[in-house]
Amino acid sequence: MSAFVRAARFVGDLDDDFYNDELQRDIWNEASAVGFQSLLWIGLIGGAVLPYAAGVTGAWIALGLFSVLISVSFVVLGYARVRGIDMYASQKLRRTRIALAGLLFFLSGTGAALRLLAHYGGGNLQSMWIGAAIAAPVGLAAGVVGIKNRRRRVHEAERAAEKAELLGFDPNK
Repeated sequence: MSAFVRAARFVGDLDDDFYNDELQRDIWNEASAVGFQSLLWIGLIGGAVLPYAAGVTGAWIALGLFSVLISVSFVVLGYARVRGIDMYASQKLRRTRIALAGLLFFLSGTGAALRLLAHYGGGNLQSMWIGAAIAAPVGLAAGVVGIKNRRRRVHEAERAAEKAELLGFDPNK
């Protein structure tokens, strides 16, 4: 077991006797998912509103929220991947909620950047446009790489399922 998995199991208290009962574990997993998603949505909405509602202080808080939400999301996805679940290969990503979450991330980051540049840059937004000119192609390239990786992972998952089927192995048992 890797250090990451050991740390995640410790943080999640996954070795507790509570998890021995299957019904308790299923309900707790659902409750945890609802709590995690609620945290994400509240943080995203707060991060999108704070730069406009609370000025420079709100922009700094929005950047902090943005960083925390991204970090926690990567830990969740990383733990699932280490345990054999690739969310990107098994979930439909063209959904309204994912587009809305992306929009809120964008509003949070853009709002914070605009507010901070206006405050610390003396109202000169030239550096923001330079940053956007650099970040846009980098973001586009990252998107293309992400799409290609997703297609590769889906293809690998399909091949693994076919191989398991040919060998007579049922992964659902």
